[in-house]
Order: sequence, then C-alpha cells, then structure tokens
Amino acid sequence: MAVLQNIREKCGVLVIVIVGLALLAFLLGDFLSSGRIGHGDDSVIAKINGSKVDYSEWSANYNNHRLFYEVAQQGRNIDANTERSLRESAWNDILNTYVWNKYYEEVGLGVSDEELEDLLYGPTHAHNIIVQNFGLQKNENGEYDTKAPKNFFDNAEEDPNYKVIADYWKKAIAEDQISSKYGNMVSKGFYTPTALAKMYYEDQTNTVDFAYAYREYSAIKDEDITVTDKDMQAYYDKHKKRFVEDQDNRDLEYVVFDIVPSENDIAEIKKNTEDLRTEMAALTDNYLSFAQLNSSNSRPEDRYNRMYKDDSYMNKKDAETIGFNEEFFNSEAGTMSEVTRQGDYFLFGRILETANRPDSVNASHILLRPTDSITMEMCKATADSIANILRSTKSDSAAFAAMAVQYSQDPGSKNNGGSLGDFTEGTMVPEFNDACFANAAGTIQVIESPYGVHIIKINSQTKPVRKIKVAVLDQEIKFSETTYEAAFHASNKFLAESKTAEDFDKNATDQNLNVRMANRITDMSDNVIPGIDNGREIVRWAFNEDRKIGDISNVFESSARDKFLVVKLSKIREKGFTPFEDTKEVIEPEVRKQMKAEKMMAEMNGMTVDAVAQKFGAKTDTLTNINFSSFSLPGLGLIEPKVNAVALSSEVNAVSAPIDGNNGVYVIKVLNKTAAPEKQDFENDKLAKMQEYMRGYTYRMNNAVKKNIKMDDRRAKFF
Repeated sequence: MAVLQNIREKCGVLVIVIVGLALLAFLLGDFLSSGRIGHGDDSVIAKINGSKVDYSEWSANYNNHRLFYEVAQQGRNIDANTERSLRESAWNDILNTYVWNKYYEEVGLGVSDEELEDLLYGPTHAHNIIVQNFGLQKNENGEYDTKAPKNFFDNAEEDPNYKVIADYWKKAIAEDQISSKYGNMVSKGFYTPTALAKMYYEDQTNTVDFAYAYREYSAIKDEDITVTDKDMQAYYDKHKKRFVEDQDNRDLEYVVFDIVPSENDIAEIKKNTEDLRTEMAALTDNYLSFAQLNSSNSRPEDRYNRMYKDDSYMNKKDAETIGFNEEFFNSEAGTMSEVTRQGDYFLFGRILETANRPDSVNASHILLRPTDSITMEMCKATADSIANILRSTKSDSAAFAAMAVQYSQDPGSKNNGGSLGDFTEGTMVPEFNDACFANAAGTIQVIESPYGVHIIKINSQTKPVRKIKVAVLDQEIKFSETTYEAAFHASNKFLAESKTAEDFDKNATDQNLNVRMANRITDMSDNVIPGIDNGREIVRWAFNEDRKIGDISNVFESSARDKFLVVKLSKIREKGFTPFEDTKEVIEPEVRKQMKAEKMMAEMNGMTVDAVAQKFGAKTDTLTNINFSSFSLPGLGLIEPKVNAVALSSEVNAVSAPIDGNNGVYVIKVLNKTAAPEKQDFENDKLAKMQEYMRGYTYRMNNAVKKNIKMDDRRAKFF
C-alpha cells in the first residue's frame, strides 16, 4: 500500500520522468516526414530505414505504459495531456528499437542482470527512480539503505499491481542505463588539438582598445527606404537555405463560439441550490447521503480528485478553501451555511460532527492480504493474535518492526519496520484514516480495508485541533440546453454564410468575431488550439489530401462541449524550401536594414571617427580590453561580432572603413593592441574545451543520427 500511495502522489511527475528516460529517443521526436493521411499500408505506423513498423507493435508499447499509469493511479481517468505523454512514450520505444538499439549493438553495449540489480537496490548505485519513490537517503558512508526496494522487487510477483510497477521500472531503468552508457561513450570521444586550444586561448586573451562612432539604423526612417519585390527576391535567392520547412505544415484561421452560462442559467442554478438547502434543512437524518446524491461533484470515481472530501474531517484552513467562513467553522453540529458562490459552483454545507483531531499522524502497519486459500476472516484472526502479542509488549517499536518484517505483505513498508511515515488527514483510505486520526498515539488496532487486514500502530500525532465533518452540497454552474442550442445555431449560421475564404473574413468582421490563428501546425500536432483537447480532428481535416487553401471546415465541437469552431485553411507548406511569398514578412525588414546600411556606409566612407560624430551627431566612445570572444560592446550592450573582428585584425592607429553591424554602421580607430602572454602548456585549455563539447554532445549526436535516418512517420493516420 505504501508504494502505491507514494507513486500515486508522484505519478504526474513520474510519467514525465519515464517518458524522458530514453533521452536520445525523445530528442528524435521531430523526425516527422510528410506522412500524409491516406496513403497505403493500412497497418504500418512508420517506415524506419526500410523497416516497416506495424501499428500492433506501437500499440503493445502503448498498452504497457497505460497499464502502469492505471495501476499507479488506481484507475483515475486519463486526461488529454496524459494520453499524449503515453503515446509519445510508446513512440520513443519504437525509436529505441529501430534506431538506437542498432548503435548499441554495434559497439556491444548491454545491461547485465547483475548491473540491473545494482541499479534497483545497490547501496551506492540505486537509480534515481528508486531513490525518489522509496525516499532513500545516503548515510555517512555514501550508501543507501535499500532493504525496502529489494524487498519490493523480491515479493512483487505476489501482487499483480506490484508486478506491473516492478516490470515497468526494470525496463525503464535498463533503457536509461544503456542510453547513458552510449552517451558517455560518445562524449568521451571529443578531443581538442593543441593548435585549436591555442587559438581559443588567443581569441580570449588578445585584446584591443578602440574608439568608435556609431549611427543607428533608426536614424533613417523606414518610410524613406523603398523595398521592392525584386529586392526581396534577390535576398531570398541569396539566403534561400535559411528558409526551409523541415516538414509539411499548415496555417489555420478560426473563429470560436464559446458556450458560457447566461445570466438566466446562473440565476436558475442558484435558485435550485437554495431549494436543495431548504430540503436539507427539513431532513432529520441522512444529510450526507442527500448531499452526495444531489451534488454535481459526488461521483465515487472522483474521490481523489475532489476539491474536498465530504466524508472526512476538515480543519479551519480546509474549510476556508472550500468557502466556509470562520463563524460557520466554529458553529455547533447541525448548523447550515448560506448558499455561496465559489468559482464555478454554488454550494452550502451542514456540520455533521465536530471533534478535536490531529492534522498529522505518524504510523506503522502490518498488512495481511487474503488469497484464494486464505480468507479475510483468517487474516483477521491472525491479525488479532499478532495485535494481542504487540499490546503485551506495551507498544515496543522494535517488537512491531520485527513482526512487520516477518508477517507484513506490504513490500513498500515491510523492511522499514512497517513505517508509513507522516501523513495528513484524508491521505489514506477512509478505514485506515479514521483509525489513525480518531485514536490516541501508542494504540494498536486491527482494521479491514480494500487492501486486506491491517494491524496499525500510531507512533505519534500532532496536537489535536478543532475539525468539522461537513455534508457539502454543490451545484456546478453550467450552461443550459437553451444556451447550447443558441451557440450551435450561431456557429452553423456562420458556416452556412461562409462558403469561401472571402465570406469567412467578411462575416467575422461583420459579427465582431475575433479571428484567431494557429500557424505551422504539423500532421502530429495536438494542442493546435488552446482549450481544445480534440485538436487532432482539426489537424486531420487540415491534412486531408484533397484539402485546398481557402477551404472552410464544418463546425467542430470541443470535447468539453463548451465551444464550437469554424476553421479556414489559410496556408499549405510542403517540406522543402519555404515559398518566397511566405518569407516576405521576415525578409522585408532585413532588406530595409541592408539598404540603410549601404546608404550610411556611402555617406561615411573615408571619414574619421571624429568627423562622423561631428557631421551626423553619431554616438562615440572608447572601448578597452575587447577580445574576439567579447559577447557585446560595453556601454552599448549590443552584440556586434563584426566590429570586434575588424578591431582585432586592424593595425594600431588605423581607421576602418564603415562597418555594417547588426544595429547600425560603425567607424573605428584602433588605439592599442595587447597580445596574449606567451604560453607553452595548453593542457588545461584543451581539457576545458573538451568538457564544453561534452556538455553539448546530445545535440551534436542527434544531428549526426538525423542525417543517416530515413523515416516515414505515419502516426497521423491513426490518431
């Protein structure tokens, strides 16, 4: 139980950790070719280096990740973001199999059984997943106490849930280990020759002092420079390699018809909540059942997602979070609050009980599980016998720990003497929670829960404080069917009147609708439109083979049923060079700057620093100790590598020709140059440069692998 509880608390982070374990595979995620929806090989999800990957192989990987998540989260519903993470994890498995395993095999890399055991519960090499989930801390000798994880893996076969977790961790840790080995091997292969180290040393140590005059490009107004299509075409032709689409993509424009509760809807829901309050006030018992039956948020499967737990005690802070004021919190049992609005809910509560209970408990337990041959009654009888023995020892901690090691069937706490550590009210299942918070420290009890039979010892508690148990009845503020129908008709009317792209634009303007954009979406994009979980439907529409620029979609409805959308396809870009027309917005300011630079350089040609400053009112200053590696010009804070390069390559007292920098045009005069001190030993410089390359090895390695892979990614056909 302890391991499952710990995983459940961390699983939102843990899934991301698992997804990121095969780091190299994850970084390959942008290997998406133009696998258009609609081509053949219906069951092939990808072709990688000539090998066909069947959908069933991807599906098996996906089911493995999903099963782990469902076990860890005890069946909690999977939201859209988690679904995307699980799909990406399954895809990373495919990349590992068809890309990276080839490289691992070529150099003979693997993970032995002994090595894996060391990562699972080695005292010095326990993997980070194990350290995090078992809360391990190193002792003074730099070692972990790994009895708990060893016991967990040794006994995982006895419980199906623990087996799922154990098998998943083993696979993830082994994959991470071999990936790390390969990465370390590659990173250690970097070498810096002495000549290169010397060059880096001189670049950082040779310095120059120079005076400059600087005219900003903004000194010439944009409207005074005329940029023609011919000018931009010339720039595009010269710099064409800068404008490349890595994969097919689309631009969308869309309008949204939000479905929000009207004033009439809100008033109706408030009245309904007040009527329910009147009904509850007339009851003589069964208040909690009435609240649960009539609340919007009372479904049992929401137990761990609830904004409150109406079957648990709450302290003052918890009550305030829900919306109950101090006066209500301090009232006696039977008191009912007024109806208040809290966010998207109207709610009220009735105090069922008051009590003084601790906020936090530290407890240990021994868990006995029923099996096909051992009934719950048999477990209960054994538990009663163990509890009686422990009570006779007067709650001796050592005796309890020994019994836990011998009898407990909770792998996560067994070798920790049954310790569950500190936990707050509502953390554990109700039966366990009530036993720990309603009884005094030092008591030993036997209780039953969905996990089996527990022998619980309360080790310590915080000081008891006032708490209340409240029957909370809430009503979600939702739009009515009338409001929904109005939005539906408005969106369909807009569609009926928008047969062309021109109609779409005109109607959006006439109806004051905000036309939003989603640019450069790819065939595997998910979150193309904020707040739309089912964005894949829109992507699949946009990438249909028959789709043309200017096409208008049917009405899309969000999965939450809270908005309608009508979409226009405004751009289609194929993999390869970006069409000239799509680059104009980027090219025009670059060409204008270039033309300003040419004009300024002609005006400043042959002039000294002082002359430029006097004639044009240019900024002037003197800079000292500038080297080739200087990031920016001191005082100006501008990144101007060309100015640095000219200064370091010029002779003392030489005046430069005008320099077209990133931010303006410069004329400089070198005043002094200081050469780097003579040096013979460059070993430290070589080592520093090698370490710098090692830090960026992942990026370099992935770029190298990308050039050698032929991939046809067809996932967009399937989801």
